[in-house]
Amino acid sequence: MKRQRGMGIKWRMLIFILPVVVLALVIVTIVSASMAKKSIIDESDKFMQSELDANINDIDGKLESIRTTAEELSIFVGETYTGMNMSGYKRIFTAAVQANDLILGSGIWFEPQVYQGDARYANQDYVGPYWYKDGSEVVEDWEYSNAEYDYFSQEYYTNAKAMTTLNAVITDPYYDPSSGSVMASCSAPIFAGDGSYIGCITVDMSLDSITTLVSGIKVGKGGVANMLASDGTYIYTQDAAKVENGANISAETGGIGSIAGQLTSSDAGEAEYKDATGVIEVFYGAVPEVNWKLMILMPQAEIYEPVTNMTRISTVICIIAVILCIILIFILATSIAKAIIGVNLFAKELAAGNFTTDKLNSRRRDEIGEMSSALDEMYNSNSQIISNISSEANNVNDASSTLSAMSEELSAEFAKIKENMAAVNDAMMSTGAATEEVSASVQEVNDSVQGLAAETAETEKKVKEITARALEIERRNQAAHDSAIAVTDQRRAELTAANEKAKVVSEISTLADAIASIASQIDLLSLNASIEAARAGEAGRGFAVVASEINNLATETNTAVEQIKKTIDSVQGAFADLSAGSNKLLDFVTDTVTPDYENFVAVGRQYGEDAELFGELATRIQDMTANIGNSMQEVNDAVASIAESTQETASHSADVTSSVDSVAEAVDSVAGLATDQQNTASILTEIVSHFKLH
Repeated sequence: MKRQRGMGIKWRMLIFILPVVVLALVIVTIVSASMAKKSIIDESDKFMQSELDANINDIDGKLESIRTTAEELSIFVGETYTGMNMSGYKRIFTAAVQANDLILGSGIWFEPQVYQGDARYANQDYVGPYWYKDGSEVVEDWEYSNAEYDYFSQEYYTNAKAMTTLNAVITDPYYDPSSGSVMASCSAPIFAGDGSYIGCITVDMSLDSITTLVSGIKVGKGGVANMLASDGTYIYTQDAAKVENGANISAETGGIGSIAGQLTSSDAGEAEYKDATGVIEVFYGAVPEVNWKLMILMPQAEIYEPVTNMTRISTVICIIAVILCIILIFILATSIAKAIIGVNLFAKELAAGNFTTDKLNSRRRDEIGEMSSALDEMYNSNSQIISNISSEANNVNDASSTLSAMSEELSAEFAKIKENMAAVNDAMMSTGAATEEVSASVQEVNDSVQGLAAETAETEKKVKEITARALEIERRNQAAHDSAIAVTDQRRAELTAANEKAKVVSEISTLADAIASIASQIDLLSLNASIEAARAGEAGRGFAVVASEINNLATETNTAVEQIKKTIDSVQGAFADLSAGSNKLLDFVTDTVTPDYENFVAVGRQYGEDAELFGELATRIQDMTANIGNSMQEVNDAVASIAESTQETASHSADVTSSVDSVAEAVDSVAGLATDQQNTASILTEIVSHFKLH
């Protein structure tokens, strides 16, 4: 019964493969988008942090220059307030104000009745000069040095007075309507030499360069920067009205005001808020010491824009990939189905016994191609086997007829063999007598060989004694040679060490030169001292005696140094002679004694080698005599074996005759088997006739 055909392979591949491909592409798209988003967030965080760090460092550098100026002025005033007049301070402070574009002015604010450097202001309660820029000039102002202003009660003064160590502090900035810019003040305490507080230094600065720097920070298309004071007051924002009005971020409701608490309470981090344009990401960091917050505001949509674009592109690519997969699967399935149908038809023809059909000859290199090649090979091999069976069946028939004829001929030949075996038996009896005579001759030769072996053993013993003596001579000479080499190396090392130690003499010579130089200087000093003592007259007489004694000591030192140098030269000459003599002795041992020892060792070695050669010759002779004895014994054994074999041959000839009779019976059985093979060949010929062959 023919089976009902199911779904084709093309549709099976589409149904099973396509969903997997679609699912894989969707997963890849989702994972890629997720990883891209994470990567972009990480890179964005790093970029924003680096941008914040760079600008915060720039701002901190500007503020640090102000703090450094205030501290340096404080130290200067603390060291000079008792002796420098006000004109001197004016020059110093004018130079400081003009040296830094950020500085608007600077002042000194003394404690009551402390300043005594200028008689005009001595013992006054209020001494507070202030110098400020007025165009290209610096103007001195005493407007705030009075009881009405009372700078002692001002915040910058009270903060500085509360400090116990020198430290410049910058106050929170404020907006100055008259100049239209944001300003801040820096104050530093002044300490006297005994550590007491004597006043403070103030440096007022404009933050225009800092706000300009902040306004110039642009990130991407919509990223901008703001700056807050430590209490949340705006230093810079795009809305200039907030800066002019001193607006505080904490006062805002919604928008950026929703993260005011986080911005003012932490030094650095990230936050986000919503406004009319969407979600805004905020990256912020604090300027060291002043705790001003620099913020970069970035629209979240702009940050995630690459991820959105990539997701859209990936979706389009996935759709195109699915369409291409459908087309490729359909083409591939059609190709596979066509090849399988061809293989199926070919297999059906072979199953029907039709070996006249054409082979597949597939050019495919996949599994179907391998299956087609395997079927072609099966086709070739089975076709050949069936052809061989057909031809061999006829051959078996012919061979069986030939085998039957040969069986009859063998029966006749076995009868002749039986007669020949009887003649062989008689010849064996004659061979026995000859073997007895050969055995007697072999025994005489064997006795002579035994005597030669005894003489050879004695010779080998003497050779071993000679070899032992030669080895002893070689060992002693080698030991003497090694001892001479070791002693030479040891003495050469000791000589080298002695020469190194002798270099100390050169160092002593150098020290002697140094002592001589010092003595010359002492001599010169004593001469100068004598001249000065002579000028002093009676008062310098005692000093002249000391100078004379120092001069005598320098002279004696020079004499001793000269004697040391002569001694050093003698010692160095002696060392040189000793070193040369030792080197000659070591060279004699190396160049003359050592080669002689090497010759003695070589002679002893040659002596031993000659003895070994004689021993080898004796051993060879002994081995040869043993071989001769063994050979003669083998000859004797062979003769005995021949005798035994002769007897056995005679007894076996009867067995051969009996075996010939048995073989004749087997030949008769073979003739019966040949008849059976003829019948089998006829059956094979009938089976092969059912196959169709070329």
